[in-house]
Amino acid sequence: MVVKERLTKASAGAPGLALIGAQAVAGLLLLYAGSFPGTAPLWTPPVLLVFLALGAVWLVRLVIVLSRRGHRPGVGRNPLRWAAPPLIGILVLAFPGQVGRSRFALSEESFQRVARSAMQGGPDWRTGRATLGSFDVAWAERHGETVRFALAGGGDGTHEHGLIWSPRGEPPLPEDEGHEPDVEHFRGPWYLWSENF
Repeated sequence: MVVKERLTKASAGAPGLALIGAQAVAGLLLLYAGSFPGTAPLWTPPVLLVFLALGAVWLVRLVIVLSRRGHRPGVGRNPLRWAAPPLIGILVLAFPGQVGRSRFALSEESFQRVARSAMQGGPDWRTGRATLGSFDVAWAERHGETVRFALAGGGDGTHEHGLIWSPRGEPPLPEDEGHEPDVEHFRGPWYLWSENF
């Protein structure tokens, strides 16, 4: 009986640093996954499940504490520890798109420099692996008046994806491909593309 009472008290107290820390790490991983334009990495769904499970643990603990007599002092004793998990959740769920746009904005100049060099046939034009800003690029190719970049990382691991620099509007697709990639406008002269089988 004493063990059960201690277990109930321990499981229904304020969230511990382990729960808050685990949720913060999962949240940072989700924000990183959201920083890829277009398609998030393959590991995103399991991390999201862990993040949601940690949120559910917090909610169950809160319900247990609030259902007890004298619950207000229990929550009031550690307000920062009770507030941390929902605040982390709000930040992660509200800002993944902003993180991706901010990361690209910091890297856009590098992408544009390579795209312009490719259009002019410059010596610093690369078609192999490279790092542009904060992105690893698997390859880049010129097609007419556009330059297509395949991003390394992100994606589902089987389909390529990336960005197309197309300053004259929606990009034409290469005719030699047996399938048409999905293309959508991202910002300015940039379009997202992903293979579509």
